[in-house]
Amino acid sequence: MYAPAFDAWIDPPAPAARAVLSHGHADHAAAGHGEVWATAETLAIYRRRNPGWAGVARPLAFTQPVQGDGATLALFPSGHILGAAQIRIEGAGASALYTGDFRRGASRTAPPAAAPPSDELIMETTFGLPVFRFPPREALEARLQAACRDAAEEGAVAVVLAYALGKSQEAALVLADAGISTVLHGAAWKLLPEYEAAGFAFPLSRPYESGPARVGEALLVPPGCARTPIVRNVKKRRIVYLSGWAVREASRADSDADVLLPYSDHADFDELLAHVGQVSPRRVWTHHGYARDFARILSTRGIEALPMTEGGERAAEDP
Repeated sequence: MYAPAFDAWIDPPAPAARAVLSHGHADHAAAGHGEVWATAETLAIYRRRNPGWAGVARPLAFTQPVQGDGATLALFPSGHILGAAQIRIEGAGASALYTGDFRRGASRTAPPAAAPPSDELIMETTFGLPVFRFPPREALEARLQAACRDAAEEGAVAVVLAYALGKSQEAALVLADAGISTVLHGAAWKLLPEYEAAGFAFPLSRPYESGPARVGEALLVPPGCARTPIVRNVKKRRIVYLSGWAVREASRADSDADVLLPYSDHADFDELLAHVGQVSPRRVWTHHGYARDFARILSTRGIEALPMTEGGERAAEDP
């Protein structure tokens, strides 16, 4: 998406002269931009993941207005991961809100999503079907802690499948509350300085490079590592899959999981509906995940909605 009033692209998938980024996941923050506008936390993550980047950074605080050619741009919390933002542009008597990836509830490292009223709502619909309804976050945190304790009691290592940016850090904080030490995959460990700079501490975490996980510790690795040596070399293990996709029983076979926990950094179906209701747009544009299905559901409720992408595909929750 291009914003001509600012001569900027929003979350462009390829290098752009000027990019406004919603957050630091690679599918939203491509390498090689000439100039990047984002929150300070997202910029720090972008630098960490792109150490050779020599572009211009423009940090923006939440709700800080930026004036363009007859328009105003501002960032609002999205609740997704550290530094994640929604992007709102207003001008010529109209407004548009782009959610990026978002979650309405509060998390350990991100404030809940704001819902500023806007005429047009451009929203991700990764979990845009009624089957995707997640339990309260507090209940999922308790189940994660219990699964790791159960593994220790069985003499097994808890292997937690969690995305390297966002989910792993959240899980480490949740487990630390229960006194459970964590061993982090290198991709997650290298991002801890950005979280520590934002005020989060990880005294019970160590990198995998310091030695394999022991009974009583939880090994946190990306889901893509489920069938690689880092997991297979753990002789007695209990695999816990943290993802919104864990609602589907088929995810057990996909990830060799013993425990499925629908712990997501994305809005579930009810949160998607609530966001539409609170933003109160004239029109909704849906993209990612079940975009066509969710647009159809909104249309049956009397809300004008159009998909920007085909629905029904299983999009990766995060890279």
